[in-house]
Amino acid sequence: MDKLDKNAVSLLSQEPLDRLYSSGNPLIRWLLNRLLKKTSGLLRKINACSQSGLDVGCGEGNFIHYLTRQNVIASLVAVDLDNQKLRLAKWQYPDCTYLNADVKSLNFKDNTFDYVIASEVLEHIPAPLEALREIQRVAKKDAYFIFSVPHEPFFRWGNVIRGKYWQKGGRTPTHVNFWMLSEFKRFISDFVEIEEVYWFSVFPWMLYLGKFKQGSVDTGI
Repeated sequence: MDKLDKNAVSLLSQEPLDRLYSSGNPLIRWLLNRLLKKTSGLLRKINACSQSGLDVGCGEGNFIHYLTRQNVIASLVAVDLDNQKLRLAKWQYPDCTYLNADVKSLNFKDNTFDYVIASEVLEHIPAPLEALREIQRVAKKDAYFIFSVPHEPFFRWGNVIRGKYWQKGGRTPTHVNFWMLSEFKRFISDFVEIEEVYWFSVFPWMLYLGKFKQGSVDTGI
């Protein structure tokens, strides 16, 4: 067993959903649980259990833990840039393959995965178009995608209401991209064919399901 520092070990005493956003607020946990349940349902719908998947930006593995308990994933590779989070994820949920990798430069062959999950990731990436192009590259022809991002401005307003980041107008400091429903749809439309969109049932997030388009996309990068 890998040796973990005290801060990492202390996280183990908390519930997975609490850890995801470091919140003990029951309303936040309820809202987050709705997103996780809906995402789990989509993975079951595409029969992810019998396919190879990629989770980009897996963090401490809380999302993976939830999906594992729901029996909706089997062969999954998870990547993140934070080694300590990866060590914690691997220690808690060892059944997945964990790799340190930048989503903008993935060390996988073209057409590797049957589906790709990016849950609460794209809003953190300074060059999201570059990330989408790389995700598309490693996805197989007709591979599924499941993306979720905060629904603005509602996510920001929620922060203000609960007294978070009010000096920044409610903008989460680690977020560098802020999308409304139509904006995110337009942003990903060059890369994917959108099949399903959810927002009210996963408020204050947006959740998209569809398939990747094939061929390179000129992003101007």
